[in-house]
Amino acid sequence: MRWALWSLVVLNVYVVGGALQRAAIMGGAAPGCDEEGVTVPPDWEAKLAAGNMLVSETLPDNSAYMATIGNGYLATFVSSDTTYVSGVYNGEATSAPSHRARIPGTSSISITNAVDPIYALDLECAVFLKRSTVQGASVEQRWYAPYNAPALLVHEIEVNASSEVTLFLNLNSGSTSDDIAFEDVVDPPTGTIFRQGYTKVSEETDSATTGVAIIYTVVPNSLSVGANSSTTFYFITAIRTTLDTNASMLLDTTVQIYNNAVANKDYLLNEHKSAWSKVWESGIEVAGDLELAQAINSSIYYILSRSLASNGYNGHVFWDCETWMFPTMCVFYPSIAKSLLQYRLDRVSGAEIKAKSYDEGWVGAMYPWESAFTGQETCPTWAGTGLREQHITGDVAFAAKQYWWMTGDTDWLSRAWTMIEEIADFWVGRVEPTGSGYSITDIIPPDEYADHVADSVYTNYVASEALNFATTVAKILGYTPNPYYTSVSEALNILFDEASQLHPEYDGYAGQTIKQADVVLLGFPLMMEMDDSVRLNDLIYYSDRTDSQGPAMTYSMHAIAWIELGDIANATQPFKQSYANIQPPFNVWSETPTGGTSNFITGAGGFLQGLWAGWGGVRMGDSGITFNPVLPPTLSYIKYRGLHYLDNSIDISFDSEQICFTLVTQGVPLYVDNTLLSAVPQCFGIKAQPLSLHT
Repeated sequence: MRWALWSLVVLNVYVVGGALQRAAIMGGAAPGCDEEGVTVPPDWEAKLAAGNMLVSETLPDNSAYMATIGNGYLATFVSSDTTYVSGVYNGEATSAPSHRARIPGTSSISITNAVDPIYALDLECAVFLKRSTVQGASVEQRWYAPYNAPALLVHEIEVNASSEVTLFLNLNSGSTSDDIAFEDVVDPPTGTIFRQGYTKVSEETDSATTGVAIIYTVVPNSLSVGANSSTTFYFITAIRTTLDTNASMLLDTTVQIYNNAVANKDYLLNEHKSAWSKVWESGIEVAGDLELAQAINSSIYYILSRSLASNGYNGHVFWDCETWMFPTMCVFYPSIAKSLLQYRLDRVSGAEIKAKSYDEGWVGAMYPWESAFTGQETCPTWAGTGLREQHITGDVAFAAKQYWWMTGDTDWLSRAWTMIEEIADFWVGRVEPTGSGYSITDIIPPDEYADHVADSVYTNYVASEALNFATTVAKILGYTPNPYYTSVSEALNILFDEASQLHPEYDGYAGQTIKQADVVLLGFPLMMEMDDSVRLNDLIYYSDRTDSQGPAMTYSMHAIAWIELGDIANATQPFKQSYANIQPPFNVWSETPTGGTSNFITGAGGFLQGLWAGWGGVRMGDSGITFNPVLPPTLSYIKYRGLHYLDNSIDISFDSEQICFTLVTQGVPLYVDNTLLSAVPQCFGIKAQPLSLHT
């Protein structure tokens, strides 16, 4: 999220099948070698060729581009001295500011006398691998965060020795934590280190600090293995916090989780792989471009593992969540999308406090630009964005609308009504009457190079959409809509220059360089109705003025626009640029082409939208989903596995001639145009008019 948003048995299992391998990518690499000429172990070749694995003989020079492992609850960079846990922050809201609380690393184990290493990030199984030799013995290290047991972090060392061998170990745990006042627990279980503590500084004076308990296997200085033997050593970490466990039960619960993991250590890896195989029932496949397949699979992996490993931007939640990562989750992983919205639902009170904090004392819910634990503003005081980048409140409402479109979940909509209503109430109070309507002044638009401007066309339009959505939801739920929602929405100033036939970014905009996608977002994702000529004018005008060193997600929006306009030649380059910020060898995203914040999964979210909203022409709406696919010239087909709509899971694939729909799991009966969707593939010729998936 700038974010954004757990002894002695041989385990010699290498899963080569599974959902991801269905891609059948042919990357053109020589047998036994990857595209860089690295000699690849034979049991890795199939995964590498399918785009399911990233392999390297060296680690990145910049440790920020090291692979991460995580499961949504905890995460770490491999070889890092730090682990982070979701929701655990330390520091006063805006002055410190609040930031992810560092837990010293427990799984960063190196074998100091190992030689000839080769490394792999197994995307299909969510395991980082290192193979090496020690005194002639073959060694494999495996790092993973069990997806089915999120409180755990596991490091396995498997040794196959023909003669007696000794491994010398080192644990990189770094310094003590400056964020959590850890103390050793008296009489820990044998062979463990057990600590507990509370974060040192609460986010607000009236908010609580967070308790953390951690127990992990002692890492010895050395391990010895006898001749002609195969042995797997397990180093297990269990972490729980008072956010998920009653304080009085924190220690007992953490020990219980650890002991259960130790008792079932032989099964941990396979159960983790099984959990990820279910996750990969949804995803995006391509045929014909290995680099693209790896970019897709790694981007999905880093988002699904929730990439808590970085403290970039203090681990705060921005509009990046709703605008850039949420849409792909909504289309393929609705349960995760729901959890992202629940984060906002749980923090309506913090948004109310922010609205009241201004001199005007606005009513309703005004979501903070940066959010952490309490849902109050955590943007550092020196940054004007915390005060004036207010479109995020509309972005939250727009994400709620997308979720409603895709799920039709009336029970959820009823629970979300307070948030939707209070967002609308905020915008009614926030606007300022003018002679001809309403304006919104003194803001920062998505283009953060601009400040103290009025009538940002993006901000005003997303506010208008939030007001209209509140009216719609009120009617669905049987409430009387506030008439001001409609009157303000209809009269809110949406800038348009008749002479140039384009949308000025804000009142007084004069062609300055912009940081990132702004006006172009009106066409997608906001889907403002406009003539193609206006869409084209906006695209060309602002593409020419976008900072080339800005965030990569801008380029995916440019590609989507070109594809929408039918200009595939001009779409190809920005689409390629949309994933140019992936850093080798493990495809970690950087914020800009030259660096910036690492683990920048905002870029991953934007890139993935280009795959389904761009090349697939997928558009959500209140009456169904439309598809207007175009196959990129480098590919032979694209497939969307497990697209979710109204409790249905659907596989959709297309090439240059036809698009096929196959029902995987049944929900509400659906039709493609006039054809009932079924488990038998229904295929349609690619044509100029979009196909409609609807009830």
